[in-house]
Amino acid sequence: MPRHIVIIGAGILGSALAYRLQSAACQVTVLDAGAGSATDASFGWINASFYLSEDHFHFRHAGLAAYTDLAAQLTLPLRQLGCLNWEYTGAEFDAYEAGLQALGYPTERIDQERFSQLEPHIGTPPEQSLLFATEAVAEPSELRAALLAAAQSAGARVIRGVRVTDIENGVHTTAGFIAADEVVVAAGTGAPALLRGLDVSLPMLKRPAYIIETAPLPPMLAHVLAGPHGEVRQKPDGRMIAPTSVAHQADGRSELDQTAEEAAAATLARLQPMFPARDLAWTTATLAHRPVPGDGLPVIGRVAPNVYVTVMHSGLTLAAITANLAAAEILDGPSNTTSSMLAPFRPERFAGR
Repeated sequence: MPRHIVIIGAGILGSALAYRLQSAACQVTVLDAGAGSATDASFGWINASFYLSEDHFHFRHAGLAAYTDLAAQLTLPLRQLGCLNWEYTGAEFDAYEAGLQALGYPTERIDQERFSQLEPHIGTPPEQSLLFATEAVAEPSELRAALLAAAQSAGARVIRGVRVTDIENGVHTTAGFIAADEVVVAAGTGAPALLRGLDVSLPMLKRPAYIIETAPLPPMLAHVLAGPHGEVRQKPDGRMIAPTSVAHQADGRSELDQTAEEAAAATLARLQPMFPARDLAWTTATLAHRPVPGDGLPVIGRVAPNVYVTVMHSGLTLAAITANLAAAEILDGPSNTTSSMLAPFRPERFAGR
């Protein structure tokens, strides 16, 4: 009989893992209690220009390549738009560029004239910026749906509307017990409560954030833009999408000090000068609670002989590479913890906390 693997969570990580794990040797069941909400509220920027350590950079950089491989296998809502970044100025700009170049990241310094050629609709282009041409964007809800559909086409099963209450030789849920040979916890901010029943500590940071979308506009942006105004990109349907916090990837606030309406209005006030030919009006504001482990870095690995955990931010950037490496360990059994790339991100680092 094939091994039965239950994945708790149908967000981007759970969906990518389901696609990688479903095979003749494994029967995958995905339990979806609504964990896709954090994925669906993601900005959708896949990058390695933001990182917390050298190991984290290399993991994120490998994530971009893993998506290139994945896109060769499936039709996915991915676009390699690249990013124009001028978050820093002066010596900070030079240091940021030099740091990325030392790590081998493709960068190109862009002057004001070249910026205007790349983004002709932007008012007052910056004097200098960095082009990260290999970075990509995804439409998060569509991407996770496509991966989950591909897993189901291969034989995976999805059970929606049930919540896991305990993990023991499978999972106890609000709709009864499901036996499993392996349980994968990909439940985002819900992971710590599930792991407490196994006497496993997983400290998480509280990181709420708003994402806003505008009314549809004609094509105006060709890249992700990241500057002192914050980050913004344009979706295929014409809507602009932006986090309400500037430099949102490094945003360390545990509480929001504005209502959704106030945050949306402030964000549009920052963005509007960039688009002098168009009036921006927001139509949707979404609150997400980002799953950020206690030290900011991913948590990936076994916490019990038949229980594996994957929790991180940004799960969107790291989903493809995490699924590749974690699936290999899961399929090889409890003795496999051989991925050197995953070594810095093991859950044991929180033992005793």
